[in-house]
Amino acid sequence: MINDYAIFVKKFYLKSGIDLNLYKEAQMKRRMIALREKKGYATFIEYFKAMESDRGLYDEFLDRMTINVSEFYRNPLRWQQLETDILPELIRKNQGKLRVWSAACSTGEEPYSLAMLLSKHLSPAQFTITATD
Repeated sequence: MINDYAIFVKKFYLKSGIDLNLYKEAQMKRRMIALREKKGYATFIEYFKAMESDRGLYDEFLDRMTINVSEFYRNPLRWQQLETDILPELIRKNQGKLRVWSAACSTGEEPYSLAMLLSKHLSPAQFTITATD
């Protein structure tokens, strides 16, 4: 039997670019089943087909499934890894000038965190940050 959840996840990725496999499957599946059933669809395939023709249904799904969290130095171990393992090499390779893009940053705490981190190693004239949500 074909796993219609796996098919849904693949089709959703092709449509949106969001890989639901990156989330904990059991938790994601529970949330999706609850939303799917609330909307009256028996299978994930039916639900996906409905989202293809109903932009409101698709937008609602996106809003419910994506994480809208923004905070300073969110995921501290990642920031530490950036500072100790990645940043020195980037600075060396780019001769002390960096252009950085902070994507999906909601209310802006991530690019501000990035600016504070970069300011520890470079002058503000040596880097630019483009932030988008």
